[in-house]
Amino acid sequence: MKFLYNSIMNRNRYLFVILLFMALAAGINAFAQNVEQIYMKSGSVIEGYIAEQKPGKHITFQTTKATIVVNSDSLQNKKTEQFPLETLSKEWREWAEQNNKYIENEGKRQLELTTLEFRNIVYSKVFLLEKGSLIKFIDLAPNRYTFKWSDMYRTVKKKRPENLFSGLKEILVLSDNSRVEGQIIEQYPGKDMKIETDDGEILTFKSSNVKQIITEKINEKMDLWAQIPLLDKIQVKGEDSELVGFISSRTLGKEMVFEFEGGEKRTIPQNQVIYYAKIPNEKYVAVYDKILKNGEILLDEEPAYFVQLETVGQYMVLGDIVSAQKRVGDTVCIQANLDDADVPVTLIKAHIERVTIPGMKKKKEVPCPVITYQDLVQSPLPFVRETTPLGNIKVTFEVKEVGDYVLYIQGQDGYVVINVTE
Repeated sequence: MKFLYNSIMNRNRYLFVILLFMALAAGINAFAQNVEQIYMKSGSVIEGYIAEQKPGKHITFQTTKATIVVNSDSLQNKKTEQFPLETLSKEWREWAEQNNKYIENEGKRQLELTTLEFRNIVYSKVFLLEKGSLIKFIDLAPNRYTFKWSDMYRTVKKKRPENLFSGLKEILVLSDNSRVEGQIIEQYPGKDMKIETDDGEILTFKSSNVKQIITEKINEKMDLWAQIPLLDKIQVKGEDSELVGFISSRTLGKEMVFEFEGGEKRTIPQNQVIYYAKIPNEKYVAVYDKILKNGEILLDEEPAYFVQLETVGQYMVLGDIVSAQKRVGDTVCIQANLDDADVPVTLIKAHIERVTIPGMKKKKEVPCPVITYQDLVQSPLPFVRETTPLGNIKVTFEVKEVGDYVLYIQGQDGYVVINVTE
């Protein structure tokens, strides 16, 4: 959570603060980037990824969330317990609060979870949604669920975030050899598949009209192996060792091209594969960026306001208007899309000097925050500067003391002034 302030503030008046709650995407791992929803014919819905599959036999999912429907005929035992919310995982706490499923007990909030023991399987600490001849429950613990291959009805892939600039894309090669590039977002196995193109158009094709699926990296500047969230692991008939790598191409019903990290490629007939599996890739890097218009400059995600400073003798005097107000310890982020990605940027801290302000009735020196051109050259403060995947300039720095910080971007009319309080 963080506070976003009005871009123009008067330090001598009340500060009008806009509160904006934001869900941060930082630290999203390979698992989260490849979440699929898998719909089963029974009514069960799985969120996660396909961890292993034996074509025509069974399929195993690694889950983040599972809504399961089972027949109660083979239920042998049921144990229900009440758990204080604070003792449960973040996922359970958020779900209970969002869905108002907790109960009040002596002033404390608790969630009722049940362990179901069936003849061949135990579901531990799940929340019952429906009871009777069919039991429906939700499981938010990371688990593996195995179903018959024929039980799967539809898969829906989580769309890639617009600001994510690493990962993989698919190219569908159709029967007439035309190509459609984008991300496969939905499939009815053996029937239809839906792809969202790079232009945002959603197209549906019969699986029988798709000749080949090619998978390529999104970011040409990054290594392929840093853009693969989940590696492929397969077992080939007649071979003792499993193969770990990346399926870069599939000619449907015929063969696949399997790539290894060392650069070797191998074509494998699909009928020679005993099973497929997915494993998280430790080398995967999620690269995020901000799409900015040409010339656009943001200060902590809001349009940056550039302050005009009045020159008095050797000083440039800071007035009452500032670009933003922060507290000691806050981090400031400037993002800019400029023609020159190498444009000089300078950060300095204003100092107090006694200055005679023009226009005052009494010619009297008063203490004012000021900077000088000499400060820009001789007293720059350190900051972190980087060029983002889209070529934007990104500058970040922490404000460690009370006072005024001034950022100068060469060629811009005015200065970014940050007033810092305790």
